[in-house]
Amino acid sequence: MRDSLITSDKRPSALGGIALTAGAIIAGLLAAVSVNAAPRDPSRVAAIFPPWWSVAQSISAAGSAGDIAAVGGAPFIIILRGDPVDLARRARASGALLILDPDLAGVCAPKETLP
Repeated sequence: MRDSLITSDKRPSALGGIALTAGAIIAGLLAAVSVNAAPRDPSRVAAIFPPWWSVAQSISAAGSAGDIAAVGGAPFIIILRGDPVDLARRARASGALLILDPDLAGVCAPKETLP
């Protein structure tokens, strides 16, 4: 009886391993940033909405969470003011991926402050 080996022309893709490693690094960085840049003043936060959302969708979601104080360095970063008891929770419920201290996160520096 002859042993037959099943061979495949498919080789593991290095691109998949690189993508997995990059994803793990990005997730770790986001976790570190979210812990170290937690809002010092819970009545004023930088809410980071998904970058793939439209500006209108981000503004609408932010407005449902609190008062919009400014737009950050990118259109999906919105500085919110509101009730310190539940502002961060409301922002997350409206779709924010991260809640940061707007003074500590450099990219959150507002372009313009709204009255």
